[in-house]
Amino acid sequence: MIFVTVGTAHFDPLIQKMDELAKNGELREHVVGQIGGGKYIPKHFRYFRFLKSLNAVYNRVSVIVSTGGAGTTMECVTRGLKLVVVENTTLMEGHQAQLIREMANRGHLIWCKDLNELSSSIEKARRKTFTNFVTDENLAADYIRDLLETQ
Repeated sequence: MIFVTVGTAHFDPLIQKMDELAKNGELREHVVGQIGGGKYIPKHFRYFRFLKSLNAVYNRVSVIVSTGGAGTTMECVTRGLKLVVVENTTLMEGHQAQLIREMANRGHLIWCKDLNELSSSIEKARRKTFTNFVTDENLAADYIRDLLETQ
């Protein structure tokens, strides 16, 4: 199963594209979507607006397609899920790009920069072995220690 999620916002172009791919049979799996507050209603896959927790869904999917929201992105990469991210550029001008770029560069997700490449991005995610996520070292304590020692 492929799961598409827009988090608590909306991103109709992504939902519309997934609906088109589901209709055309390009995805080879059924799709379930969390469409948030969007206006577009999918006709070719099951959907819901919101759930309190996506844990049950995450445990059953082969690939997740998401916007670049920090919550969903970090939850998926820390779990090691196969994630394709499409930046929702309709929200706060470019704030998602930095996180997506960094996670893509580290090998934790596939960044789909063009909805016309969504089907091939999903296929790449299916085949890819993603890099395990490791939290960066917390440097704040060392920084504070160094400041105190120089005084």
